[in-house]
Amino acid sequence: MDRVATQPDAPRVIATVGLHASASTWVFNVVRELMIAAQGDSSVQALYAEEIAELPPATLAAEHLVIKSHHGSDALDAWLTSVDARLILSIRDPRDACVSMSQRFRAPLARSVQWLTVDCNRMMRLAVAGQPLLRYEDRFFEKEESVRRLAGTLGLALESARIATIAARYHTEAVRAFATKLTELPGERLIEVASGHLADRVTHIHTPHIGDARSGKWRGLPGPAQEELTRRFGPFLERFGYPR
Repeated sequence: MDRVATQPDAPRVIATVGLHASASTWVFNVVRELMIAAQGDSSVQALYAEEIAELPPATLAAEHLVIKSHHGSDALDAWLTSVDARLILSIRDPRDACVSMSQRFRAPLARSVQWLTVDCNRMMRLAVAGQPLLRYEDRFFEKEESVRRLAGTLGLALESARIATIAARYHTEAVRAFATKLTELPGERLIEVASGHLADRVTHIHTPHIGDARSGKWRGLPGPAQEELTRRFGPFLERFGYPR
């Protein structure tokens, strides 16, 4: 039976905070599935939130809450601190993340830069020693071991078969296939997001969810654009050890 060995004594809030295009949806879904496997579906609420107002009163009273977030807000971060939320962070070279967002959502590069600038500023505030930090370039989203490590981070003891099932469900190719069939989901599960794309309310997977997943794609931009992105994200690149 897939149950945690020692159940938490108190409600838990877990916030998966990631840069756009950093496989943050993988982190959210894996954490959500791990908690459900350990605690039961009815004991876990999972949602996307950037503002405290996006957490309805019923959700605040949930036994266990899993939040997915990108740019966030001061009020949300203050609340996460007040409830001693467990943060799990995901990052990526923001220059690649900008290109990925522009390609998948057909958005101007300048708009993607604005999104990622806010993300990066928040990440530099939140990231402290000892917190789980998943780096896109390590391809954590393709490894079963990453699921096992997250289970350990959360103090959950699950059977290997359950770990393998979760890893397979959110492997890159499985998510890409799922994204092509969103219209087959019940209507109440579908919402419209940026640029008119569809997304699943449960997993937050959307139609253009996965691009080519390459690293270093920003180097295909014209020289001046490369230089501007490197300048814009300089503090983040230095903080997290990305080559300039």
